[in-house]
Amino acid sequence: MSIAGIVLAGGKSSRYGQPKMFETYNKKSFYEYSIDALKENHVTPILVSTNQDLLPYFQRKDVAFAAEKCPYQGPLYAIHHALTAIDCCAEWFFILSCDIPFINAEFVHHMITLTQTDSPDIVLPVQPDHIHPLLALYHRRTLPLIEQLVTQGERRLTQLLNQTNVLRVPFSAEDPTFINVNHRSDWHV
Repeated sequence: MSIAGIVLAGGKSSRYGQPKMFETYNKKSFYEYSIDALKENHVTPILVSTNQDLLPYFQRKDVAFAAEKCPYQGPLYAIHHALTAIDCCAEWFFILSCDIPFINAEFVHHMITLTQTDSPDIVLPVQPDHIHPLLALYHRRTLPLIEQLVTQGERRLTQLLNQTNVLRVPFSAEDPTFINVNHRSDWHV
């Protein structure tokens, strides 16, 4: 089974006030935590999907980059762009956002092991009050539906999740892996 990694890092960071993927925690940029969690699990290739304005600021040379032609079109468009930009024949795509500095290799490994159960289209982590479609695995067979939804102008992931076989993986509400940094106060724990 082949798995490619995609780090989504092209958002506006409007609530944060500056590009949060370059904020640092323990002397490492937020986006690098996602890359390193994938690398530790031998996920390859890894693509960082961003926008043209942010592209020059990334320092990693061990991953590929792709700039969205039409940035800020929402998560479904971002995933579509990344899946069509990555140059590989992977069966699965592990999507991670760039603002999760507490992501770790153990979480990635656990999620990968679940791709072999029940033939899911999407392996989706869930907490009691949240779903995490930007920390999930998407099978290649979801790409035609993603393309259809994007063509129809859909921006959110709801329709995709409603029309595919989703394996929902429960996690506790206190799990720090899912701390998503939208405000400066979110990551000072």
